Amino acid sequence: MIFLIRWLRFGLVALLAVSFGMSAAYAQKWSMKAKFPEPAEEVYGIAANGKFYVFGGIAPGWKPMGMVYEYDPANDSWTKRKGMPLKSHHVALAELNGKIYVMGGFKYPDKGPRSWVPIDNAWEYDPANDSWKALAPLPTKRGSPNAVAHDGKIYVIGGAGVHPGSKAMDIHPARPHRSLSANEVYDPATNTWESRSPLPTARNHAIAG
Repeated sequence: MIFLIRWLRFGLVALLAVSFGMSAAYAQKWSMKAKFPEPAEEVYGIAANGKFYVFGGIAPGWKPMGMVYEYDPANDSWTKRKGMPLKSHHVALAELNGKIYVMGGFKYPDKGPRSWVPIDNAWEYDPANDSWKALAPLPTKRGSPNAVAHDGKIYVIGGAGVHPGSKAMDIHPARPHRSLSANEVYDPATNTWESRSPLPTARNHAIAG
């Protein structure tokens, strides 16, 4: 099953693609599912334990929503879960052993004009008891990285950060920012990070899998 979340003028709509046969070209169909509970954009989703979870979101004025919703395909319903401890967006998500890891992202500035501030926060969300646990921070502050679980560890790759020549600690569309080549690996067993070989070409908004 493939879940897609699409932003519309009046809210988000969940779409489900289901594969029924051997031929990928002819054995798929689209069906409309329950509407997302509230309008938002820049949300990220991941499957865990047979359900689908949506994190983040930006409201008008670039304000992070920090929302968490759970979609249950068994009854086509959405349930609001405990919000993110730090409201942020453009986070990286990975699932490992039934838990969801939320890495990096951008937050709203504590003061000054609206913008995106890269963060190093890392969290473990446990869907079973709807709880959050803070983890060791990322070595590199960044938003819009990607994450993937492999051999019991979480790889956080790429992302966007502040331009090296800028004194600002945030990102704004009117100012240049930089893509990152960082490849940092989190070990849940020891709550530690280590750096691995960087991307040959720095990038953000990429996909790891």
